[in-house]
Amino acid sequence: MEHLYVIGIDYGTDSVRALLADAESGEEIAVAVCNYSRWGRGLYCDTAKSQFRQHPLDYLEGLEQVLRQVIAQCPAPEAIRAIAVDTTASTPCLVDRTCTPLSLTAGYEENPDAMFVLWKDHTAQRESEEITALCARGEINYARRSGNHYSSECFWSKVLHLLRGSERLRRDAWAVVELCDWIPAVLTGCRAMEDLRSGLCAAGSKVMWAEEWGGYPPEEFFAGLDPVLLPILLPILRRLPVRTYGCDTPAGTLSPEWAAKLGLSEQVVIGVGNVDCHSGAVGAGICHGTVVLNLGTSACYMAVMPPEAMGDKIVEGIFGQVDGSILPRMIGFESGLSAFGDVYAWFKRLLCWPLREILARTELVDAPTRDRLIAETEAGIMDALTQGAAALPLRADAPLATDWLNGRRSPFADSSLTGTLTGLNLSTSAPEIYYAFAEATAFATKHILDHMRDNGVRIDRLIGVGGIAQKSPFVMQLLADTTGMRIDVSDCKQAGAMGAVVHAATIAGLYPSVTEAQQALCAPASRSYVPDVSRQAVLNERYARYRAVGAFTERLKNNR
Repeated sequence: MEHLYVIGIDYGTDSVRALLADAESGEEIAVAVCNYSRWGRGLYCDTAKSQFRQHPLDYLEGLEQVLRQVIAQCPAPEAIRAIAVDTTASTPCLVDRTCTPLSLTAGYEENPDAMFVLWKDHTAQRESEEITALCARGEINYARRSGNHYSSECFWSKVLHLLRGSERLRRDAWAVVELCDWIPAVLTGCRAMEDLRSGLCAAGSKVMWAEEWGGYPPEEFFAGLDPVLLPILLPILRRLPVRTYGCDTPAGTLSPEWAAKLGLSEQVVIGVGNVDCHSGAVGAGICHGTVVLNLGTSACYMAVMPPEAMGDKIVEGIFGQVDGSILPRMIGFESGLSAFGDVYAWFKRLLCWPLREILARTELVDAPTRDRLIAETEAGIMDALTQGAAALPLRADAPLATDWLNGRRSPFADSSLTGTLTGLNLSTSAPEIYYAFAEATAFATKHILDHMRDNGVRIDRLIGVGGIAQKSPFVMQLLADTTGMRIDVSDCKQAGAMGAVVHAATIAGLYPSVTEAQQALCAPASRSYVPDVSRQAVLNERYARYRAVGAFTERLKNNR
């Protein structure tokens, strides 16, 4: 019997990966990963300003590399039927009239504002607050699908911030595209906004698109937002594709240029783009009653509900509530933490500061030995911290942290909030501080799940996916103990790419629906973490303190 193959491409924060799978069994034939070279060097970013930009060349170079690698391992490249893509979002970029990012045009090559504005960029906090306030004053709250709050992580906040900052950009920006729409446009050779197929997932979750108000907010809304910029905003608004498409829909077929470059047929179908966390939920096998915990640099918690079970209810403080955004004919819910793995990465950088600033300059040992010492210490520090934290006795009076090192995503988004650490004394150790921050991310998870459940979202089962779910039993057990729920971990190490595989198999016509493709292709759970009930009482006491410290932090910020 002839084997057919599909490819899923997953653009994450640090890298892009491609997964080549057997379209009948879901077997992983090949996986390729490419780290973004410019991003890895810290270019175009300023953490002090919460500015995080990525050059489109990182995306294009990575795309070609991972596709070439998996295609080279395909037993029959001519049997590849479809490619689907998911990316971070909201990650928009100003483009010219050919859908080319401005940073790929003369004079803008090194301008961060002409690059893709990564999801976790919070430079548009002021614009976020203005949009949220305007929505609240209107007859229709156009932020109601994001819990009546419009985040600085989202499209219009970022667009407004970019345009306000540069007269030159205002002159040269023809339109704006989301990364998840741009990559399919690249693969299909789309060179005009009117031909671009915009994905429902990003449009509904990040760009204020909704059928109930006929697409995007009306021009009058933007006139109230910034009358001075209105002559610039309106053409951009009018050039956005009016219609949106689900991820079970083709965006087109592989362009002659990319077909020749990859050695594939021009008949390979390219799917409409998706948001990475939504794709990860699909790849984990999400269904009604299941919440998928997508645990990476940030954390995205995804759930689905039948429309008839929710009626007209909007979950206040949710990050996204959009019909059809995760599964067709289901309401998709998105919430999570703006920093999850990033919290642990920050603490590692903090502890490694002397290695780079002092040990790197020592002359007590030769340079190769010095470099090996630094690399070995950096590589082992998280394992040592984890072992130390896991061995700590659980104490009600141990140091306590809040997790908002990159603001709060949900419930009730506020990018201006900051993290805290309390309960220190002269005996406090590094493992105790690490435990406090890991516990804070678990407490934030409990708060989110409780909030969703209290607002009618059914939660029977938790599935963990992403790098932390695969690599950190300590964090996963802490999540289970804190939430009081068993957490199953998907056997798929590339859940986002597997979600894209599911969509690719569907658009290729190999399955009649996304859910049927899920049933055939998604891997079962490989292990589970069961709550330790003996820890519940103390954890509940500490959770109450976490909520109290968080409330104090908010009051302190609001009283400045």
